[in-house]
Amino acid sequence: MFLNKYILIIFALGIAGLTACADLFTEAPADNEIFDGPIDGLTAVQLKGFADGDEAFGQTFNVETGLGPVFNQTACISCHPADGRGHPSTNLTRFGKMRPDGTFDYMLEFGGPQLQDRSIPGYPAETLPGDATGISVRGGPIAVGLGLIEAIPDQTILANESLDPDGPGITGRANFVEVPDYLEFGADKVVRDGNKYLGRFGRKATAVSLLHQTVNAYKNDMGISTDFDPVDIFNPTIGSVIGDNVADPELSAETVQNVVIYLKTLRPPARRNESDPEVIQGEQLFSTIGCASCHI
Repeated sequence: MFLNKYILIIFALGIAGLTACADLFTEAPADNEIFDGPIDGLTAVQLKGFADGDEAFGQTFNVETGLGPVFNQTACISCHPADGRGHPSTNLTRFGKMRPDGTFDYMLEFGGPQLQDRSIPGYPAETLPGDATGISVRGGPIAVGLGLIEAIPDQTILANESLDPDGPGITGRANFVEVPDYLEFGADKVVRDGNKYLGRFGRKATAVSLLHQTVNAYKNDMGISTDFDPVDIFNPTIGSVIGDNVADPELSAETVQNVVIYLKTLRPPARRNESDPEVIQGEQLFSTIGCASCHI
């Protein structure tokens, strides 16, 4: 009899404990609160590429895996934490100066236009030239929804390129960029001056595709050479290209392509509270005061 009462007491205490702990459990976040998820409709192969790309996006590089010799950060997620905007502590600096004839000097002989202010042990980092007059600090942009931007037809972007002579002073200019040999495009792309394609990613739209931007980021931000761009970055002020001891290329085309798949299919969060009167009022105000002229 005593044993039965003892068992009942233990059982009751266990139920009470589970009930109390239930209050500590967190619910799964809603779809409109999630950045790190794929868009709907992917095949099994695409989902694997997404997962592999997600893992590669979070990889932290070191000296043994090819970091540097000069760099800004050690991982993609350093500048895009949780696939969101970068923190001010991870901002990078770009520099240059105006020439007397009015053209811009990227100061390549000093490592410009991007300052790689960190380096591996025993190798000097770049420093900002004293005569640089054009200096800007840049933060990593949000990484979701990029596949939607890549899917916008060139003609749609060009149709919104407006000099707007009679409008509120909103002007836009498409940036056409010379592309490396590893990029291939379909016949639907607009080409100017023989080998210039419409940019849409990176600072001032200097990359024409997610592959282009990803290869550039690996090289310029982390000092990682790839099958697409197998030449390592270095500090030109020391007069030598000798850098890290890892053979180039340091990253395979497969890994880069998986990161591209990840970025291309990373789902943007769903819009929240769209029926809220204050949200509706804000949307109307956004258009009324001209914000929508740039943020279409």
